[in-house]
Amino acid sequence: MNQFFTHAIVASVLSITSITPASIAAEPISAEQIAKEIDRHVAPAIAGELFPGAVIGLYSNGETHFYPVGTINYDDDQPPTIDTLFEIGSVSKVITGVLFADAVRRGEVTNDTLVDSLLPDGYKVLTKAGEDLKLWHLTSHTSGWRTAPVNLAPADGERPFTGYTQTMMFEAINMMPLNRPPGTKMEYSNFAAGLLGTLVSLNAESQNEGDYEALSKERILAPLGIKDFTIALDKDQQQRLAPPTASGRSTKAWGKTGPMDPAGMWVTNAPGLLKFAMANLKGDDAIDDDIHASLALAREPMFDLGGNQRICSGWFIAGDGETYWHNGMTGGYSSYMAVNREMDLAIVVLANGAAMQTGAIGEKIIQFIAGMNPEPIKVETGEKLDDAYAAKLVGEYTLAPAVIMHITVSRGRLFAQLTGQQALGLANLGDDRFKIAMVEAELQFDVPKDGNATSVTLFQSGREMKCERKE
Repeated sequence: MNQFFTHAIVASVLSITSITPASIAAEPISAEQIAKEIDRHVAPAIAGELFPGAVIGLYSNGETHFYPVGTINYDDDQPPTIDTLFEIGSVSKVITGVLFADAVRRGEVTNDTLVDSLLPDGYKVLTKAGEDLKLWHLTSHTSGWRTAPVNLAPADGERPFTGYTQTMMFEAINMMPLNRPPGTKMEYSNFAAGLLGTLVSLNAESQNEGDYEALSKERILAPLGIKDFTIALDKDQQQRLAPPTASGRSTKAWGKTGPMDPAGMWVTNAPGLLKFAMANLKGDDAIDDDIHASLALAREPMFDLGGNQRICSGWFIAGDGETYWHNGMTGGYSSYMAVNREMDLAIVVLANGAAMQTGAIGEKIIQFIAGMNPEPIKVETGEKLDDAYAAKLVGEYTLAPAVIMHITVSRGRLFAQLTGQQALGLANLGDDRFKIAMVEAELQFDVPKDGNATSVTLFQSGREMKCERKE
């Protein structure tokens, strides 16, 4: 499958947050001051159509506040509310990490349990002599596996995991050699996270054995008193789900995906996610409580990334050595969650737009509370295309016999989509050339003085691939 349209699979990037105790503000900052700062940092994202709206939940200085910003979608002037639901993408891996830690605490598995020992008959990890793949490698992204299963072949590019089954997951294990020895280097892997949640669930001593969602609710969410946190949505929750968008264009929610659910399919609202985050602020006196013992175990470092950055069971520890965090993104949503126990602070950011910058917004809010003066993110909005010019480019272009590049326009912005993959926004570089969002690639259209574009050439990784326009 061409790398141009890699699937936007519950993506995550490493945080660059650097907060030290000396930088923490001497005087408490009011909720009104924080609201103004949030508006300052969110405004560029909304103006640049990274997302129409978001809800930020914050616990700081002993108080909890929620800040809805923007609108629920681009065609509505109503803001989201604290009841609005969002897909949280890879933030789900923290839930999976805690579920794993809880299984370790219960004695069902250990960090060093071999993956092979939990697989059904007929399946075996393709390791070299002397190498063992252990469960802790899955949660710390040091398994050596690529991010997506090799046998992922979505029929719908906007819902890439739909139809992927547990059998397909196990079959992928027999097809995917490790890129390197386990435990030696971080390589972010959604496949590994999905497998971890699946294996822990199948090995659980519970009436919910084999059901990742039900088991997580039983062992994590219910003990914390969190209810509006789910994967399978009921009718009321479907109505409260924020409309998903990407680059200003409506798209589809991913929904329940089966064995890849542990990698990024949880849905919740700001109060639900913030309540989970705040549970991680409890002191050592809470460790006697089973759920808080499991939360604490999940926060123990497993792999050193250098510069004080470490990976725990689901969590990352930022460069300040104190802030636990994770971000996430699905095809139409993005999220961020962070906890700093020394500052007694927890923050969540939920947005209904697929934007990697959502995490950066959350970081900057933390930095402001810590007494720093961060600059807002910069978003290159670009001018919207003239309707007549856009009409010349819109159409279908043949990349291969069974692969068509669809060029569409929405709200004055151009999008490109390959057969079976998601649509990506295009930024106008001038002279009929466009940069493709989120990947290092460009498109050059051949536009005659009169008439529509006759072809488009894809430039990526040193290759040039010309696609002729279909009549």
